[in-house]
Amino acid sequence: MTAPSPSVDLPPFPRDGDLPSYLRWQAMACGDHSPLYRALLDGAAIDVEKGGPVAGLLAPYADRLTASPGLRLLAAVHCLVLDGALPELAPYYPSVGGTEPPESAWPVVERVLEQRTDEVAAAMAAPVQTNETGRASVLYAGLLVLAHRTGLPIRLLEIGAAAGLNLRADRFGYRTATGVHGDPGSPLVLDEPWRGEAPVPLGTRVRVVERRGCDPAPLDPSSPSDRRHLESLIWADQVDRLERLRSAFTVAERVPAPVDRASDTAAWLADRLSETASGTLTVVWNSVIKGYVDPDAWKAIEVLLADVGEHAGGDAPLARLSFEPETDERGKPRFAAWLTLWPHGERRLLGTAGGHGTPFDWAG
Repeated sequence: MTAPSPSVDLPPFPRDGDLPSYLRWQAMACGDHSPLYRALLDGAAIDVEKGGPVAGLLAPYADRLTASPGLRLLAAVHCLVLDGALPELAPYYPSVGGTEPPESAWPVVERVLEQRTDEVAAAMAAPVQTNETGRASVLYAGLLVLAHRTGLPIRLLEIGAAAGLNLRADRFGYRTATGVHGDPGSPLVLDEPWRGEAPVPLGTRVRVVERRGCDPAPLDPSSPSDRRHLESLIWADQVDRLERLRSAFTVAERVPAPVDRASDTAAWLADRLSETASGTLTVVWNSVIKGYVDPDAWKAIEVLLADVGEHAGGDAPLARLSFEPETDERGKPRFAAWLTLWPHGERRLLGTAGGHGTPFDWAG
């Protein structure tokens, strides 16, 4: 699902099969943070109701709305725009320098969908792999807390890692009022990544000695086609996110972080956790993947972590850092980071953020 704007109160997610309501829900999720995509999704909803090209393009996904058909559609068009294949759309797409009003874009996009239906449909089949680099602010916050708490070097494992860009979170910079933390010389520096009072010194040293991930369909950040796919999934009027992504590609060129292809995440994780070394803290990280994982598979992951954690020793602790959507005690949706540390299984709310991760609000 598209990560909603943190300032938007959304109605319940639509039921499968209701494409117009789903598209309008997605448009609301964009809020004021993506006027272009809000306009395009509203236009797409009307198009579905009148039986236009969008109805046919989204029909294969109508019964599985959590597969993000709206994002797939917009990403397919964005990819063609980034490739220079749709010059008629370039004036509306800030990602390629466009400045025309977003409200005027839908009729042009609709004509493109009518004329290039097969091409767009083929592009929509690509997996949704957002790999949002802004979520590194959440991960690094957790690593700071864990490094301060344990003083141990960190073995970082990520499930649903896509291209593994955030496995390099310690090699990004984090600019605050007190300076740039993390790697001050990094090509990627996140500005004002945190709000509120941090529970540990931001200058705490984080030592990552191993980084590895898994994904059912991993992407290679050194591959031009995989890079383009990741770029296409960025909302086209959020140029700052696109610039962050491209900076993360540069970091990836310098810092290896293999991502294994794994259809059974629990089995992959069990293999990795069996390799735990004394004197090292193993951290398992996931961000905004739960909605894409079969519930039984998700349960298997949680059971595995609880079992391994129960047997973890103080010389080789295990931590789980999870950033996923949930509802708070008042029933309001949010994205929350929960940190669990074994032995003892202490679980705490680290903080909350919008779906794109930054800025991250430390829990009080």
